[in-house]
Amino acid sequence: MTTTAPAPSLDFSINAEQVNEITKAIIKEELETNDAIAALKPEERTYENVIPRLIHLENTLSGKTQLVGSLSQISPDAAVREASVAAEKEYEDFSIEQTMRHDLYVVIQSVIEKTDRSKLSAEEDRLLTKTERSYRRNGLHLPEDKRNEFKELRKRLSEVCIEFMKNWSRESSTVKFTKEELEGMDDDFLGGLPTEEEDGVKKYVLTMKYPDVRPVLKICKNENTRKTYITAFDSRNRENIVLLEEAVRLRRQCAKILGYKSHADYVLEVKMAKTVEAVRDFVDDLAKRLHEPGLKDIEKLKDIKQNEKASRGEEFDGTLNPWDTSYYERILLEKEYSVDQEEIKKYFSLETTIEKMLEIYEKVLGLKFVKVPADKAVVWHPDVQLFECWDAVEDKSFSGYMYLDLFPRDSKYPHAACFPMQPSYIADDGSRVAPIAAMVANFTKPTADKPSLLKHDEVVTLFHELGHVMHHLCSRTRFARFHGTSVEGDFVEAPSQMLENWCYDYKSLKYLSAHFETGEPISDEIIDRIIKSKNVIAALLNLRQLFFGIFDMEIHTSEDENLDTTKIYNSLREKVSLVKAPEGSCGQASFGHLMGGYDSGYYGYMWSKVFSSDMFFSKFESDTLSPETGYSYRKCILEKGSSKDGMDLLVDFLGREPSSDAFMREDIGVQ
Repeated sequence: MTTTAPAPSLDFSINAEQVNEITKAIIKEELETNDAIAALKPEERTYENVIPRLIHLENTLSGKTQLVGSLSQISPDAAVREASVAAEKEYEDFSIEQTMRHDLYVVIQSVIEKTDRSKLSAEEDRLLTKTERSYRRNGLHLPEDKRNEFKELRKRLSEVCIEFMKNWSRESSTVKFTKEELEGMDDDFLGGLPTEEEDGVKKYVLTMKYPDVRPVLKICKNENTRKTYITAFDSRNRENIVLLEEAVRLRRQCAKILGYKSHADYVLEVKMAKTVEAVRDFVDDLAKRLHEPGLKDIEKLKDIKQNEKASRGEEFDGTLNPWDTSYYERILLEKEYSVDQEEIKKYFSLETTIEKMLEIYEKVLGLKFVKVPADKAVVWHPDVQLFECWDAVEDKSFSGYMYLDLFPRDSKYPHAACFPMQPSYIADDGSRVAPIAAMVANFTKPTADKPSLLKHDEVVTLFHELGHVMHHLCSRTRFARFHGTSVEGDFVEAPSQMLENWCYDYKSLKYLSAHFETGEPISDEIIDRIIKSKNVIAALLNLRQLFFGIFDMEIHTSEDENLDTTKIYNSLREKVSLVKAPEGSCGQASFGHLMGGYDSGYYGYMWSKVFSSDMFFSKFESDTLSPETGYSYRKCILEKGSSKDGMDLLVDFLGREPSSDAFMREDIGVQ
């Protein structure tokens, strides 16, 4: 068995010209294959002549396509980012053209119809089923005039989505405050901020990125500063409103042409939920159950606010405002649960936490990680780290590559996410092509005298996104299209959400933690407080997630041609989340999920939470670091990718149909 990892199949050091060249080569190869298949005579239209060629094309080109499209979000080189945006648009336009080719559809559909499915493997049979459904969802069964109309609508939709995401990722507005206005912020935080002089007054410059925004909203004692900041934050990307509203119209038109009642009906056909009614029942039931507990959470925070205002000699307005929630939640956690995030973060330096976290994944999933020395790792920025992943319990083979890009920089993807770069598959010669995944985040950068320190919620984010990476690295499917996180959109979060529970587990927290100065693990007392505080204002926080899901469903089932998304967003925000939006804000303009693949799918975060809770509390709670349970999870859930339906994977792992009991009991506090 080899102990040397193969070179990564993707080269992240490519320049703008190479991005363009690779894109042209992808398009050329795909076009030549499709032309050849479309030209087959009726007697040549056999399974052997068609399907293996399509599989080969998809397998070999999917990683390259991901590469040229992802660089727009991560490359530090402006020319490469521009080339990547152009490449993504060029390939998307080409792809729409190809998926709408009627001549290709006629040949492939005829092959599917005459293939004896009983002779195929389960994955081959699934591939044909998905291909057939995909053609129908692309409107290939429609008359030519309707096909052409549909194609043009989809092209424009792609342009609108790319433009929205470009605006979102490149958002660069700032706010400026004096040291007095940033009352409560420590010197470490202020020391990491750029400053400017205005009329002889030193001002600190803050961006709309999370490492700036979140600490101020949680810690800054000056209410007007928090109000100004959250209003600016929730009003950013105003230019995206028209793009979102055009996208909603285009999606509605596309769905109607295909014969669906709404865009949401179209999207949900391929999800676990299946129907709009099922989603509405789910979110409405939860919203109803959480309404009263949510009001109680608000009263609790208002009491704290009233006391704090009295102690500061300031007027109490009797309201919980959007700039109050994080601030008074922190005070509640500190006072009632003695959870001091500033103290906790001293035990979670980024480098040590990652090292320990990977050791937990090694133990539970049966893996081995090896860091590639910086001088040997081909990366897109000096901050990026590269790790090899190896199997440790089966054949000890190479499992794949993991890149970690963890610190903010200009024009980088502004959130935390797993980028599944190279799907794994079985090549024509029988060998396995190894997967590549990147975790991209924006944690506070280390300074000369202090490492990057993570608050507990950032530890949860790290565990969650690394969970997606594990899904990618552990997947073992024959075809690239079924690899890793390609599962149904309302199941994709479940494996990662389940892994978040380790961040509230005594044994795991003890193992993960080490004081950045002394190396001491976190105390039993602090762990106890973290665990007890897990569901503090859980109703209010879950109502906020439900609000996003309900807004998403509302705009994607609406028949209104002149939809005012700002009005709907702000009105639903107050009605569902019970907290008003900042005056004049437009939060939907920076709601990237709606244009980045989660349209009509945001409910899935809560939906999949039901399954993640069931998996954890049924299987792992008694021994969170059990290699046996972890291996079963790896084999039943992670390894299968989307080669089986999510519900079937759950039943295989749980040994029964899933239930919402654990979710309601453990995550919501409703028996």
